[in-house]
Amino acid sequence: MGKGIHAAAISTAILAIVFVGGCASLQTARSKPDDAASTIVFVCEHGSAKSVVAAAHFNRLAAEARMPYRAVSRGTKPDAAVAVAVKAGLAADGIDVSGWRPKLVTDEDIRNAAQVVSLATELPRTKPFAKPKLLEWNDIPPVSEDYDRARQEILKRVQALVKSLSAAPGS
Repeated sequence: MGKGIHAAAISTAILAIVFVGGCASLQTARSKPDDAASTIVFVCEHGSAKSVVAAAHFNRLAAEARMPYRAVSRGTKPDAAVAVAVKAGLAADGIDVSGWRPKLVTDEDIRNAAQVVSLATELPRTKPFAKPKLLEWNDIPPVSEDYDRARQEILKRVQALVKSLSAAPGS
């Protein structure tokens, strides 16, 4: 009988931990707008090259600077996978994007973004609320033609963006 009581006490303790943990995750879910407010959305046409390079390097630099921002990569007409040359180029920089998948940019992405960066693509006309926080980097060379040149140009602009965000009040 002692074992039965002990097992019941353990079961009750486990249920209490699961319940408290569940409540904590609800709190985290409610605080998501704070996380989203610090999101930088990089958008290119296919979400598989320029925006991936930009988001990957932004995340590396922001983490190194301990900034409260993270970046995501999106596309207006997403491909099925990140470009092979982009995966290889970023891997050479020590950045693993093998688990990344191109995603369609959504209204929610843009509404919740601290900054939206368009890389040589037009956001759909249904996204006018992006204008106040939109940066347009329209003269980035195509990654498919010259990865190194495109990477250098994207990295230069990402570094300038990180610098400007770190200098902004409240960062």
